Amino acid sequence: PMAERQSLGPDARITAVSWTGGKDCNLALLEAWRNPQLHVTSLVVFRPPDAVFRAHPLQLAEAQAQCLGLPLVHVVIPSDAPSYKEAYVEGMRKLRAEHSIEVIATGDMDLVGTMQRNWIEECGEEAGISAYLPLWQAERGACLRRLLAEGFVVVFSCVKSPWFDGSWVGRRLDAATLAGMEAMAAAEPGDDGAKPLDLGGERGEYHTMVLGGPLYARPVPLEATSE
Repeated sequence: PMAERQSLGPDARITAVSWTGGKDCNLALLEAWRNPQLHVTSLVVFRPPDAVFRAHPLQLAEAQAQCLGLPLVHVVIPSDAPSYKEAYVEGMRKLRAEHSIEVIATGDMDLVGTMQRNWIEECGEEAGISAYLPLWQAERGACLRRLLAEGFVVVFSCVKSPWFDGSWVGRRLDAATLAGMEAMAAAEPGDDGAKPLDLGGERGEYHTMVLGGPLYARPVPLEATSE
């Protein structure tokens, strides 16, 4: 059983949380779980047929789902699909038809690359599914502090230079690591032209995996994290 019960309103909409296993989707799950208008029934991973995610291994996501007591639904996007967007929309339609999903919650914080709109919102319009974006445009440091305040166990799984070195991999997010990251975010751009750290890692500076938190019935076993 989950560590915290959902209290649902009379018209709560059936919701899936878009899942990578990292900090942002975990915070989005917590927000959706505590929102009486949403009835969270599953986690969903959109992936290519033979996905190998180095930063967020699929076996970790499966282990997290077990500790959360929620099914992890795989939506496979064919590698040879003529239109990536069409394939994504079709995958979302299937979620609606087979799992009655009305809302997809995501931990997206900002537009990525050349995108004009949030991807889940854009595809959802065509698929007849609403997007719930509780972290959209959120202040990055506030999200990290919230993770700590709620008792999430967040570990760095993948980091990039020049911001981080290999010693950060496996390190836990705590007050000390957060202070180090805030110093990097406040730093002047270096001679190499690198931008200051985005505290949320929105430019891919780092990735995390979550091994426990307020909704986890038990900690995620560490063997689930080995590749």
